[in-house]
Amino acid sequence: MLLLLISCAGTSPGLSSPEAPPCANCRSGKDVSFDVKVNNSYREQKNEILVLDSGERIGILPALNVIAKHPKKCSYCHSFSESAVEFDFAAREDSVLRAWFPNNELTLLFPGSQVPEKDSAEFWNAFASLKEIPLSENKELKAFFRKLSHRYKVRYLAFASFIEVNIRDKKSFDWESEWSLWDAKNGELLFWDYQDLTVRSKNSAPVDRSWAACWGL
Repeated sequence: MLLLLISCAGTSPGLSSPEAPPCANCRSGKDVSFDVKVNNSYREQKNEILVLDSGERIGILPALNVIAKHPKKCSYCHSFSESAVEFDFAAREDSVLRAWFPNNELTLLFPGSQVPEKDSAEFWNAFASLKEIPLSENKELKAFFRKLSHRYKVRYLAFASFIEVNIRDKKSFDWESEWSLWDAKNGELLFWDYQDLTVRSKNSAPVDRSWAACWGL
């Protein structure tokens, strides 16, 4: 369920901004129609048909790295921030997982991206080597997932390794993301998706916060 709010300015890249209502000139009254250029896209999954054990819980982890960029002078944005980007991505991810696995309960493990102190050191240490070691080969990550599975009573885990959105101008933006789904109990990677897109509005409606609806899963 995506909130179609206007994206926005007033902050420097890398900083969050408070939510604010759009100005009178933000929307043209037209629905946004997007033209999506796929620069790079990769997907891997363990089996041709992805099936999870019915009734088992899926734990959702916060995105590890979220980057939100926009032009320094931007009169058409208001609430563009890392938290806004992560919220929209999480809403899209949530809708996809619910559609794919309607019989599996989704559980947000660390609401507000606040990792409990008892998990914090292990959490960041487990993900520290992701740039050098592929997800599927990271032994420390797999061991940590098995601990989370036992500690929070979840069978599966889903998370975004990173999400980056860069608003180029009033009608276009770049989107890049990577997320994965794991069998946490067994430390196995089930699904991995990478998207690198350039998105442009086909009509006069300005870019809004519906980026997650622009790429198909």
